Amino acid sequence: MNYKPSINTHQYTYFIFIAFIMWTALISFKANAETLIPFQSQWLKNHYGERTAHFKLQPLRKGDIVFVGDSITEQGLNWAIRFNDLRVRNRGISGDMTYGVLARLNELKAAPPKAIFLKIGVNDIFNFHYIKQVKNLSSISENIEKIVTQLNEALPNTQIYVQSILPDHRDFITQMAQTVNKQIKAIKHARFTYIDLHPAFLGAQGTLNEALTTDGTHLNEAGYALWAKQLAPIMKTLK
Repeated sequence: MNYKPSINTHQYTYFIFIAFIMWTALISFKANAETLIPFQSQWLKNHYGERTAHFKLQPLRKGDIVFVGDSITEQGLNWAIRFNDLRVRNRGISGDMTYGVLARLNELKAAPPKAIFLKIGVNDIFNFHYIKQVKNLSSISENIEKIVTQLNEALPNTQIYVQSILPDHRDFITQMAQTVNKQIKAIKHARFTYIDLHPAFLGAQGTLNEALTTDGTHLNEAGYALWAKQLAPIMKTLK
């Protein structure tokens, strides 16, 4: 007697759907990896593509609260747990710069979110100092103004929060961060709320508090707890 396994049509349809989603993400990954974004290293191109492909598999929902940034945001992992709010989503990409955020605004525009918390710029500073592709520090605040202006136009009802660049264990990086922070705070032709995190993270030496960092730049769990504490009053207003 020949055995013919039964086929569950619902399961079959589900697997076809999952395969299609994965194929779409792969195509999107390739497109993102090939997108020309200024000053991206090959590693960043690959990681940027991986992260944006992952974002497409877990799209934003209307009313979400979105954290946008670089490795310091990405390594915060599950921000929803930190704030006990399932609307909070992590859109950090390690190594990202203001140019990379500018290139991925369409995802934010499509949701639309209730609020966006942006913290970006330290990798632009590193590039400016070490690699010298970024020609001046003022380009950072200029790009942030472009980001916020585009979001204002596309999302008139979304609250935009721009957070300051954190201090670093290197004094000269911390000084440059403060220069950029002052420029960000002085932006006039965009609608956003500026959040100055910088003082809370300073240690006795005027650089990043050693108790809050893993390597002098990135945060440890105590650093993330302090960050969440600084934002808690604002988060309460978004309930």
